Amino acid sequence: MFSQFFGGYLLNKGIVTKEQLAKALDEKKNTRLRLGVLAINEGLMTAEQVEHVNITQQTVDKLFGDLAVDLGYLKPDDVTDLLHKQPTDYLLLGQTLVNMGALTNSDFEDAINSYKSKLSIDDDDLAGDQNDRLIELVKEFFHFGTTQNAKLYSNYATLLFKSLIRFIGDDFTPLEASIIKDTDTPRAVRQDITGAYNAITIIAAGKEEYSAFAKRFAKDAYVPDPEFDDASAGEFLNVCNGLYAVNESNESGVEISLTPLNFTKDEKLTIGKECFSIPVQFTFGEVEFIINF
Repeated sequence: MFSQFFGGYLLNKGIVTKEQLAKALDEKKNTRLRLGVLAINEGLMTAEQVEHVNITQQTVDKLFGDLAVDLGYLKPDDVTDLLHKQPTDYLLLGQTLVNMGALTNSDFEDAINSYKSKLSIDDDDLAGDQNDRLIELVKEFFHFGTTQNAKLYSNYATLLFKSLIRFIGDDFTPLEASIIKDTDTPRAVRQDITGAYNAITIIAAGKEEYSAFAKRFAKDAYVPDPEFDDASAGEFLNVCNGLYAVNESNESGVEISLTPLNFTKDEKLTIGKECFSIPVQFTFGEVEFIINF
């Protein structure tokens, strides 16, 4: 999940465009991670040194690692360790952006170091799936800490993004959240949480994006039909909220229940309460997740 938020960081900082990021997410699966990017991430080489090796390779027929050792930038053991490193998703994203020309090695070096420093995270955090670090990342990214019920918002949004990766795909970028009371949307599904506290959860999107989202969740069972789109998108929301309810019961002893799904088409969705609107850019388009606690 850190890869998706690294992409969001690059976008929010204006380092890449939406179009570049969407293309990189689509091409990332075909990217082979290069030793130079790994060396930069590990702090073993600078971007300038990596570029020097790349340029030297144009005149010397040697592998990157061997040449970096010859030039005194790496030790043989460094090369061995780097070759055994498991490629992490955020590095593959960075490599893809470099391959596309959207970033230079120097841009990547500055961005990844700034990202780690801002969030006080290290490589173990970025490569892993520690829930407490994920929650802090989500809280920081969307500025939930400035609102009431920050813990509920952070917990729910973290589960939402984990569910998106698990059931829809990892080719998305979270965008900056905003506060809304209503939205004009062609398609939407809403489910409320009731019990120990009340909450609103909504998925909203354009017709094509809504269908694409539904197709991702249904997979081979998908049928191109508006009612099936509702059933599939609604089932994702119901599953996500069901998992949240189970977590709340197990971890906090809080009992909550879910209302029936409610669908709207081609109409202004009036919510009546201030909600966080969290846009998520997939390779197939943008989907909006609206939550209120």
